[in-house]
Amino acid sequence: MPRLARLLSLLPALALWAAGCSDGSTTTLTGTVTLDGQPLKEGTVRLVPTDPSKGGTAGAPIKDGKFTAEVPLGELRVEISAPKVVGKRKAYDTPDSPTVDIVEDLIPARYNVNSELKVTVKKGGQKETFALLSK
Repeated sequence: MPRLARLLSLLPALALWAAGCSDGSTTTLTGTVTLDGQPLKEGTVRLVPTDPSKGGTAGAPIKDGKFTAEVPLGELRVEISAPKVVGKRKAYDTPDSPTVDIVEDLIPARYNVNSELKVTVKKGGQKETFALLSK
């Protein structure tokens, strides 16, 4: 099938998806994330419904401390991560092995994998601020 025809065949599915996203069960959440009082340069925010039957997980990139995400309504657990390179290591145990980055999360586990953060999202758009502490 030619490329254009394949793209055009996806339009009906895309239209149905877009219609489903505007059924009123989601809203726009904008926010600010700081770490120790400074805007988080870059990272990711993930928003997970505390009741899985209330909708799917949402997420957004964080850039210069700001993010915007389309999220389901209701109570959400907030997970924030910001990987940083802390070193390099050999990919293989051979003399000519390429190196790969060693990455750690800049954000403490209490804000991501063991997140204590929650937000209740209501209709009509919402702004939130997450002031994280590294210690």
